[in-house]
Amino acid sequence: MKKLLIGLFLVASLSAFSANQVVELKGGVDFGGKYDTDYVNLNVKAKTGLEIGAEYRYNVYPGLELGGGLAFQGHKKLKKGRNGEGFNSVPVYATMKYSFDTGEVKPYLKTDLGYSFNTNDYNNGFYYGAGIGVSYNNFNAELMYKENKSNYSGSVWDDNINYKRVTLGFGYNFSF
Repeated sequence: MKKLLIGLFLVASLSAFSANQVVELKGGVDFGGKYDTDYVNLNVKAKTGLEIGAEYRYNVYPGLELGGGLAFQGHKKLKKGRNGEGFNSVPVYATMKYSFDTGEVKPYLKTDLGYSFNTNDYNNGFYYGAGIGVSYNNFNAELMYKENKSNYSGSVWDDNINYKRVTLGFGYNFSF
């Protein structure tokens, strides 16, 4: 009988704890991304950058969610410099989302802060994002400014190179 009561207590505790958890699967598009450098003038090809990812968040206070995320970001390619190669990124980040309780449609503020693993011999670096969004049922739409920091040391040029953009993203929340 004791084991049954302890088991029921543990299940009840876990279900109460899990009611505050969210996993969001998301995707996004950037239309105006550009590489920002110190010395070399780089232009990007007219290709749309894409992003897919997942976030885990926990509701720590009414309206405030904290968590972490992982994404793949396919950035635009270069018109000149490095044989047309830019870099893609895989950021690992902490995230904070604050939702305003206004009824069914809930606007929110969101920030990301983390580390970006970059491809094509570009050094890894700092990643951040900040923006606004809106949630309806379990669907999210957001507009965020994001930047992946990097630098490149090569035989042709050495430079800091950062990818900056505004991303339109969409996601779906799975609550546990």
